[in-house]
Amino acid sequence: MEHARIEEIAEWPVERILSAVHGGRGQTLADSETLPPAAYTSQSFFELERERIFRPGWMVVGHVAQIPKVGDYFSVDLLGEPMVVVRGPDRIRVMSRVCLHRWAPVVSGSGNAKMFSCPFHRWGYDLTGQLKAAPYMDQAQGFDPKKCRLPEIRSEIVLGSIYVNLSGDAEPLGPRMDGLAKEFANIPTDDLIVGYTTEFPCPFNWKIAVETFMECYHHIGAHAKTLQPHHPGGESWGLVKEDPEQGWIGLRHPLRADLSTDHALAPGLPVFENWTEEQIRTGNLYHVFPNHLMGTSANSVRWTTILPKSANETWWVRHHLVHRDALENPEFADLMAKAKERGAVIAQEDVDVNTLQQIGAKSRLATPGRLSHLEMPVWQLADWVRDGIGETV
Repeated sequence: MEHARIEEIAEWPVERILSAVHGGRGQTLADSETLPPAAYTSQSFFELERERIFRPGWMVVGHVAQIPKVGDYFSVDLLGEPMVVVRGPDRIRVMSRVCLHRWAPVVSGSGNAKMFSCPFHRWGYDLTGQLKAAPYMDQAQGFDPKKCRLPEIRSEIVLGSIYVNLSGDAEPLGPRMDGLAKEFANIPTDDLIVGYTTEFPCPFNWKIAVETFMECYHHIGAHAKTLQPHHPGGESWGLVKEDPEQGWIGLRHPLRADLSTDHALAPGLPVFENWTEEQIRTGNLYHVFPNHLMGTSANSVRWTTILPKSANETWWVRHHLVHRDALENPEFADLMAKAKERGAVIAQEDVDVNTLQQIGAKSRLATPGRLSHLEMPVWQLADWVRDGIGETV
């Protein structure tokens, strides 16, 4: 009998991981496999992703529906950078929230404010980041508060989503999203509000979170009692990229043929205009590289940002977006509470299997797996990582 040989080293050198990453590239989905397990567990590989994929590109941090009024803000930590996203009197800005004095964050959480005041020494900044208050600094030679402003981080708003570029020199994102704009033609992005928000830590790699969201093959296992009965995973199909440079990918997952369209809609919410019955019956999943996920139906958008923390830790934030007319329903709060409960059950089903997946990926006997025709987005993400990560350290 032949037995498996267990490696003596716990973690591959990053050079070996890169070799395996590129060695597994297939010409088509039919002859492709996953990235090597080490690409999901190695902190060294994660650091390479941070420098070669995350920082040079565009990453989503929020949606304009989170900050509808002047003074509304929310904080976010992205790859170790504490940021605040705020709607000022003129426009939305993404800024560092680190005080220019001695680095304490000037704000946390979310809310509405006229000024941001550092809790350490009460340095105060207006909504544009301009320093307005610096107590007892009159004897500091050459200090000019007018020249002090919280650094602004380059941002771009596309279809209501707010993206940032940490390196500051990426090509504009908008042109690579033209195809997605067509997909969203009948979604009233300017009239969406946040119905509810849920966020939680995930003890697994960011790619695992993305891949699971973007394929419905796992409905037969993880969601056998929740999603599979009305959206059978075997009926889903991935969208072929029309432009190799486009910044997004997608997947369709239709409603079971014998069910009414009621099963494809979030209960009690107004339906978006100009949707055909076929469109209503077909769910859509989208991934904007690298960390933005969206699921659309004819009356809601499941908007998600994946915040990578380390090779083995991810923070998941989801906003359930609905048309503002939903507020006219006196049962709106109850509808959202029930929707949040249903969503939590499905999310936990994913977290449970993804946690097991991360554990298994650390096995020294784990190898790349072959992909099903139902996993086109997994293949597309793997090739996107291959293209961005480079072949040498």
